Amino acid sequence: MKKERILKKDWPAFLKSFNTQYQFRPVRVWVDKEEVGSGLPFMGFVYQEKKKAVDLYVGKVDVESPVELVYTLGSPRALYVWREGDKVLGVEFHSAKGPKLAVEFLGLAEAAEEAKRGLIEKIAYELYLQRGGEHGRDLDDWLAAENLVETAAKLYV
Repeated sequence: MKKERILKKDWPAFLKSFNTQYQFRPVRVWVDKEEVGSGLPFMGFVYQEKKKAVDLYVGKVDVESPVELVYTLGSPRALYVWREGDKVLGVEFHSAKGPKLAVEFLGLAEAAEEAKRGLIEKIAYELYLQRGGEHGRDLDDWLAAENLVETAAKLYV
């Protein structure tokens, strides 16, 4: 495995491209050596230069907000991409104040579509339950859930 460092001046453009390319891929997340989540659909990183922070967002089953802030890393100083040949295995942020945030991709690239579809399916079911379990509006629930997920995803690309 090779670690490639991304220069801080390149972070905004890199993260936008990275988020676009890897969105919805299932990930495992570590803060230092503690696993804080696994199998979560990656939504994106947000680099807040003025606040000196990097936020990690993943998808979640919630009609009100289908994304969740998993972790905010303060004082980020280095970003590394883990590669094996042309394949990206994950990323790692180092902080000037100590902790390290690592995100490892699980499964193949095709897993992104499966994870996205699964998220939409679960949110559609939540919409169905919110309507009192009334049958016959499956397509409406699916389209509404798809819109919620797509709208949330656009925030990170």
